[in-house]
Amino acid sequence: MDSAAVQMLLETCIETDEDRKHPGKLLALQEVRSLVCCYLHQAFIADTTLAKLVHFQGYPSELIEVTVKGVPSMHICLDFLLELMQQPSLNKQIFAIQLLSYLSLQYSLPKSLNLCVTALNLLYALLGSVSSSQRVKLFKPILPALVRISEAFPPLIEDITQLLLQLARICQSQASLSSHFDAHLTKLDESSSQDSKALCELARNTFAQILKKAVLKTDVYN
Repeated sequence: MDSAAVQMLLETCIETDEDRKHPGKLLALQEVRSLVCCYLHQAFIADTTLAKLVHFQGYPSELIEVTVKGVPSMHICLDFLLELMQQPSLNKQIFAIQLLSYLSLQYSLPKSLNLCVTALNLLYALLGSVSSSQRVKLFKPILPALVRISEAFPPLIEDITQLLLQLARICQSQASLSSHFDAHLTKLDESSSQDSKALCELARNTFAQILKKAVLKTDVYN
């Protein structure tokens, strides 16, 4: 089997509006996902290079949870995730960190933890080096992944919350700077300012969400 065939199989697992409207179709989709995941498990075991190729090409992020939970051999992705994170493409970096977050919940291993530390270091580096629009593109889909990583590895909560606070500060500064020169803003600048404000709010909400989960977990253990 080649990666193109795998991509086609994965596309059959995407939930559509039609599926949501009809419970029967949702059940059928679950059956399809189960069959596809079973097949992918065997394919990835037989050819680990195929697994690497599929994930370097990427697939819809909504399916990452499906594959991680449904394909037992997905743990082999931990062997090449570092390389995937180091790709120059922002989309590949986003996909890699999203994948890592789900793998961390599924496999809370020292290897996963080390990769999460690397991911956080990467995000810190990118935070101050990318443009405002790239920052929004990068962090908007990454924020839910940070929540999952904090659940998988509570010792990283402090680092994650510091990253979120720094992100919120930068976005707030960006938005404030834009509003200061309001009269000279182009439509593109105005849109960027609004995006920065929205990302700032998302970062704060994510911060609150992580702290709430941490407190609840502490209460459970106490």
